[in-house]
Amino acid sequence: MTVVETVRTKTDAQCHATTCRDGSCSLSLKDVPEPSVLISLEHEAAPVQAKQAHCDYLFVGGSDEKGGPWVAPVELTASAARVSKFLPQLSAGADIADKLLPQNVQVRFRPVAAYGGELIRAERNRFLKNRVAFRSKKVPIKLVRCGSPLTKALTLRG
Repeated sequence: MTVVETVRTKTDAQCHATTCRDGSCSLSLKDVPEPSVLISLEHEAAPVQAKQAHCDYLFVGGSDEKGGPWVAPVELTASAARVSKFLPQLSAGADIADKLLPQNVQVRFRPVAAYGGELIRAERNRFLKNRVAFRSKKVPIKLVRCGSPLTKALTLRG
């Protein structure tokens, strides 16, 4: 069973999403690595405890070969990007992903923060300093503008 199939079986199909949108902020799913599953962590059927912190979506996609599939907690906001908002939610998304994924497989992890408002230099520097922990690694948050393709965020370069 592939990683994507494992995640699909561990999650209720009702929380599987076909669009990555929160209010007026969205990311395009065009050309995302396949096979894939996008889980809405806002849905009542999502694998999230009541009142537990979580990001908006969890993307898992791509082949189990060539470095493994992508795993990306995604947080969206139409307003300005703030580390104080994004970091706890993306970290919670990383914890949820860790519970859903098989422990013995290699994955490419990339937390994604999509924003629509301003990003002042001081805040950008805070994003560069803060990282999301996942399986004994600390990974930088990839900042993208609302409306961007998710594939733009799925790169190992900053």
